[in-house]
Amino acid sequence: MNVAGAVLVLCGALVVAAGIIAYPRLRALGRQPPTLSDADRERLFARLPWAKLLDARQRTRLASLAARMVADVRFVGCNGLEITRDMQLVIAGQASLLCLGAQPGVFDLPGEILVYPDAFYIPQTFPDEQGLVDDLPMLASGEAWDSGRVILAWADIEQALAGADHNVILHEFAHLLDFAAPQSEGAPPMADFDSWSDAFGTAFEQLRDAGSPVLDIYGAENPTEFFAVAVESFFQRGAALAAAHPAIHRLMAAYFDIDTAGQAADFTAATPR
Repeated sequence: MNVAGAVLVLCGALVVAAGIIAYPRLRALGRQPPTLSDADRERLFARLPWAKLLDARQRTRLASLAARMVADVRFVGCNGLEITRDMQLVIAGQASLLCLGAQPGVFDLPGEILVYPDAFYIPQTFPDEQGLVDDLPMLASGEAWDSGRVILAWADIEQALAGADHNVILHEFAHLLDFAAPQSEGAPPMADFDSWSDAFGTAFEQLRDAGSPVLDIYGAENPTEFFAVAVESFFQRGAALAAAHPAIHRLMAAYFDIDTAGQAADFTAATPR
């Protein structure tokens, strides 16, 4: 084969490879946006404790975001857990709740969401204060990776639906919202970080120094975890957060365009099956 022929073969191979890589994205661009059926919409909002706090615009947007997540993200049941449609709707609905503001921030959808029946063990990769990495795995209820994977424990999701203080879905997807704004640790995407940084920085130091009646001490680890913990409290214990930390509640209410202190969430919905 002469040089010209070899070049043509190489160019052809590159074109084919580029087509294979680009095909999923081109296919997504060419298709109609995914939608939920009327039955799925009804189930989505019946299992969303904050449904009554949403206006018509937010309901429409949340249904659209949830439909995209259900269609484009791979949900994987682990350790024998079977993923149902209701489980998908619960996870997608709560994750989409974080993107409903008047000028909403958005995060990249994970490639897959792994759901365990209960808490799971993960290897520890970060060094402690002495620079050592523990050989023993850590028991966790959730984890979010900026490489495109979220892991959740379904037992903790059920507890949050019943009104527990912690919400693993909101915590982990708050991390994805934080990843979407790499220029500011512990904040979602926004045009002006100054007011946010001031209020959250003050509350973070208060938590580290004196604790909080509503924010979990785990938030004192770093600003990233503080933001995720604050998001949990904003939605699960809105009135208590507003009373204890009015500045950060006010900022989150403006950002998410939801007042969780004025009207309580309804945690009486039946647990999905």
